[in-house]
Amino acid sequence: MGLLSLAIWMPIVFGVVLLALGRDDQARSVRWIALIGAILSFLVTLPLLGGFDNASAAMQFVEKASWIERFNVNYHLGVDGISFWFVLLTAFINVVVIIASWEAITSRVNQYMAAFLILSGLMIGVFTALDGLLFYVFFEATLIPMYLIIGIWGGPNKIYAAFKFFLYTLLGSLLMLIALIYLYDRSGGSFDILTWHALPLGSTAQT
Repeated sequence: MGLLSLAIWMPIVFGVVLLALGRDDQARSVRWIALIGAILSFLVTLPLLGGFDNASAAMQFVEKASWIERFNVNYHLGVDGISFWFVLLTAFINVVVIIASWEAITSRVNQYMAAFLILSGLMIGVFTALDGLLFYVFFEATLIPMYLIIGIWGGPNKIYAAFKFFLYTLLGSLLMLIALIYLYDRSGGSFDILTWHALPLGSTAQT
């Protein structure tokens, strides 16, 4: 398994374990497991610093495997000079979030910690996906822990805020899906984002 896959799936696995095993009467243990998971997930991203070639404009740390052959969909990951930093920042900020919420969250601690760990992994998936459908899956999946975080641990108007969040993201997601299908068709049946970059799209099509 490559570094990017580890950065994505390690926090998700820790989150799922916390959901399955954690209870409020084990809050202290849950917090420590969450912190260990967040730190390990951050440490996994550090080799990217040493191995990244700043002189190259190409995608780096590329991983590619066939996912849905019938529709030419691949599990395709990689980073450039921008997404590289987003991966590092996401993993680091997740550690900060776990520490900052150490005493602030006293109910459903395992669910809270799991939500942020899973969200961290999914966000890294969003930043590293080089396949349009894979990007869409990761992006849509981030909305689930975000919705729960807002709806359960939000402020006084958390239910209203969560509902509004759901409506706006649903509309945006539908428009994004239409755009992805359009690009898939224009590229001759490819979800490869690098192929999409090379499409000769006019200003009207781009907007």
